[in-house]
This record gives sequence, structure tokens and C-alpha cells, in this order.
Amino acid sequence: MTLDRITIHLPWPDPALFPNAKGGKHWASFQAQKVRARQDGYFAAKQALGKNTFTPLAHVPVKTTFVYPNRINRDIEGCIGAIKHHIDGIARALGVDDRIFRPWILDDALDTKKQGFVIVEIG
Repeated sequence: MTLDRITIHLPWPDPALFPNAKGGKHWASFQAQKVRARQDGYFAAKQALGKNTFTPLAHVPVKTTFVYPNRINRDIEGCIGAIKHHIDGIARALGVDDRIFRPWILDDALDTKKQGFVIVEIG
């Protein structure tokens, strides 16, 4: 079956992936976290797809909800930067270029279980 909509649940991003946390450190010092994030995105998208296929159009809307683990005030642009590698993994799993993900709708919420996660709805 071909899906026109897919919902992907991602774990809360590693703190090292937030742009403001890098503090001038060399890019290679975050390589392990980047690889793990791409893998998390890839496998989460594959799990959401199951045995189905996803055939996108020229542009596919994406709604991303950041469910914060606590009440710390976060910069939404920093949250977007923190899931960049997750999105790369999702695009690879779907067999598309992430340029087609337009427009982006952003939202946030608070996780009552204090774990935090990200929901990416594509389509």
C-alpha cells in the first residue's frame, strides 16, 4: 500500500546536537552523536512505514512537535538544528531528498513523563 501520510516518533535529541551547546568544539567531536541521530531517524521512519511505500509529491508538508522533557526555556531554532541529522535519516529511509519537505509547521508541548521526544508528521 502507498501511504500519503506518515507519523514518525523520535527520541529527544542528544544535548550535544543542539547548536548552542557546541561551544566552538571541533565538528568531529560530535560525529558519534550525528551518526546515531541519522540511524534513529532512519529506523524510526522504516518502522513507521512498515511494508508500505511512501510516494511524495514535489513538496510535502511536515509538522514537527517538540515534546520537551522539562520546563527549560528552549530556542525553537536550536531544536530544529538538533534534529537535522534525524531528518537526514528519515529522508534516506523514504528515498527522497529532504528539500521536498515544505512547508514546515512547528509546535511544542511538555512531556508529563519527563522523557521528551519529537513527533514528525510528513504528508
